[in-house]
This record gives sequence, C-alpha cells and structure tokens, in this order.
Amino acid sequence: MNEKRDQHSEQLFLTFSPDDMTLSERNHIMLGGIAPRPIALVGTISGEGYINLAPFSFYNALSANPPIVAFSPAFRGSDGSPKHTLLNILETGEFTINAVTSSMAEQVSLTSADYPAGVDEFVKAGLTRRTSEVIKPPGVAESPFIMECKLYDHQDFGGGPGSGNLILGEVVRFHVSQSIYIDGRLDPFKLDLIGRMGGEWYCRARGSALVKIARPRHTGIGIDALPYWIRTSSILAGNDLAGLAGVERLPDAEDIRRRWREYFAIDSPESPGDFDAELERGDGYKAREILVSRMKAPSPELLVLSNDLHRLCRVFLRAGDIKAAWECAWLGDAEKLEELLENM
Repeated sequence: MNEKRDQHSEQLFLTFSPDDMTLSERNHIMLGGIAPRPIALVGTISGEGYINLAPFSFYNALSANPPIVAFSPAFRGSDGSPKHTLLNILETGEFTINAVTSSMAEQVSLTSADYPAGVDEFVKAGLTRRTSEVIKPPGVAESPFIMECKLYDHQDFGGGPGSGNLILGEVVRFHVSQSIYIDGRLDPFKLDLIGRMGGEWYCRARGSALVKIARPRHTGIGIDALPYWIRTSSILAGNDLAGLAGVERLPDAEDIRRRWREYFAIDSPESPGDFDAELERGDGYKAREILVSRMKAPSPELLVLSNDLHRLCRVFLRAGDIKAAWECAWLGDAEKLEELLENM
C-alpha cells in the first residue's frame, strides 16, 4: 500500500496492488467501491426439478439487440465449489431474473443463505412462485419486473475459491407490473428498487435519492471553453461548471448586460429581505432581487457581490434555469461587475 496525493485534487489516495491483498480484502474493496449495484434475484431449477432462488449483485444489462443480461455467480470462497445457481443454469440453460424492491429486501436477504441442495428458497423466504411462459424456472410474483432468460454464454474466471463466472442470458420474455409501467416506460419512483453497497449496506432508489440529469441534446462548449473567471471560480464546483458548459455556444455578453439593466430598472423594495435565506429556500428570483438592491448601494462590495452571484448561479442551475445561471456566472467577476455598475 502506498500513499499518494493526486496532482489534480486535494485527496490523499491509498494505492493497493491486488497481488499483495488477500481474497477477502480484494472482495471488500471491490464491493465497497463498485456501488450501488443492482440486485438480480435469480430463479433456477435443477435437472431433478429442485427449485433454487438466490440474489447476485454482480449484475447488469449488456445489450438490447439481442436483449442480453449478465450476472456473476462466484465459486465459494471457502472451498471453490460451485453454487447451486451456477450448477442449475449449466445443466438446464434457463433462469429468471427478478428485480428487488425495498418491500421484499429482507425476504431476499434470507435467500442468500447457503441452504443444502433441494431446499426451496421460495418457501424459506415466503416468496411466491410465478409460472414462466417459455422456460421452466419460475419468477417471483412479488417482483414488479421479471425476465425469463436462456443461457447465451458462460465464462469461467479461473475456477478457484472466490473466482467469478460470467453468465450471459438472452431474455425471451419481459414481465412488467402494470403499476410501474407508465407511458411505455418503467417509472423509477414506483419501482422503489434497492441496490447493494459494501458490507451489510444497501441503498434505496426513492424520493430525493433519485436525481434527474438531462442528456445533452447537442455538443456543449465544454468546461475548457468557459471564461476564465467562471472556470476558476472558488464557488462553482465541477458539476456547476458542467451545467454551464452544456450550452451550444457562449451567451452573448451584450445580451447579458441588457438583462441586468432590465433588472436594475425594476424598483427595489424598501426591505428587500435576506439573501442567504432565499438561497437556502431555493428562490433564485427573490435572491436576485435582493442582490440587485445591494448592487444599487452607494459603495457596493464588489468581491462579496461577485461571490454571491456565483452562489446564486448554483441555485439557478439546480432549478434548471440555465439562462439565469449564465447571467449570474458571467457577472460574477469584480471587473465585469464594476464595469456594469459604472454604466448604470
């Protein structure tokens, strides 16, 4: 293990070589750092007809054409033996993948126990079988999203204790609860999925944990093309700069000056209010009104106002008002602000 300070940040990094780590250490650092991970509750059936159910968080979607999903059932870390899920899939070539919601999280955790062969985890966890249409393994009726899969490919990563197996499955049926299927898409707020973190921790994709980030509709100018006083701001963070840099072209400076002259032309209230309180509430327009009132003062504090303009820029960015955010970002420079005020 080595300690290094990255030249591009203030973080002090610890560096590890996998060759110097135990299996347990590698496992913990990967599971802790590669997170949150979706959970596949995998249903299988053995050649003798015994049903098995187990969760796996090394799991994701790989392709839509054809529809391919992947998960990794590792060999047991204790003795290198294969788990029942892997044996069943290699024997029958079929499995279901069931999404895991918060309402069934504890039941799913029960299925992760290493029960003897032949024990039905559906019964142990109190979950309900849902008959599949194309394959024999059942789905989980409590899950709002079920995929019936056929084995597409299998790769073995070494065959030793803790070694992974990549199972690729082609989806032959999707089953989606009507309660979560809105306008042709799965509603993430109604899904209420959980994800796997490191150790015994999980996360829940619900409420404020869900963040909407618009996909770029055009090629943005990029952070490197931002004016230097914006790019080097002590207030604006990387996410803020990226929000500003998503525009197709730099806003016109004269247009920004005109907009600020319009704000100045509006009569300021006698008691404009508390700027910080409005920022906290997220009311950028009221905060801007207060800021304009302070700019009209006989001896405005340019550096303080410049920083507050960039603080206000962040509020507009969070509200999705990129035009108003740019107006604040552009004026958040003492020289630009002084020049504007002198010509008012």
